[in-house]
Amino acid sequence: MMGMAHPTATTSATGCWIDTRVVDGPVSLGELDWPGDCGAEAVFVGRTRDEVHEQFGPLIRLEYEIFEPMALKLMRALADEAAARFGCRTVRIVHAKGVVPPGAASVGIQVATPHRGEAFAACRMLIDRIKHELPIWKREIWERGETFVEGCCAHHDTNT
Repeated sequence: MMGMAHPTATTSATGCWIDTRVVDGPVSLGELDWPGDCGAEAVFVGRTRDEVHEQFGPLIRLEYEIFEPMALKLMRALADEAAARFGCRTVRIVHAKGVVPPGAASVGIQVATPHRGEAFAACRMLIDRIKHELPIWKREIWERGETFVEGCCAHHDTNT
């Protein structure tokens, strides 16, 4: 599914192929339609950790809520910025909404650039900005209760 052109994929002003989506449930990434002038691909996949809460026990699942129109607009703007700053020829950003169990992916980022330094930098910039700018909220469902990550974004820990 992910290796084929998606109906929402477009080309940026810089000629970068951009695919930004919100999908139901876990994210899966596949092959890119490879740009011939690129020698580097960087991929980030954010997965639900298998955690145990002191009070509520083992994590059963995460439930993501997303203000989708705004999230898609911001994802596209971030992809355009990455293309312009780092010379990306391809940017794919996919985030899950709904249920994501432990071990499954909630976010996936793929970038293709001519050289590895730019690919790593673009991927890092994208996940850091997604974590702090997208309108995504996360409910944690534990064996004996629920918690809710407050604030604008689900990803509040800058060390993960």
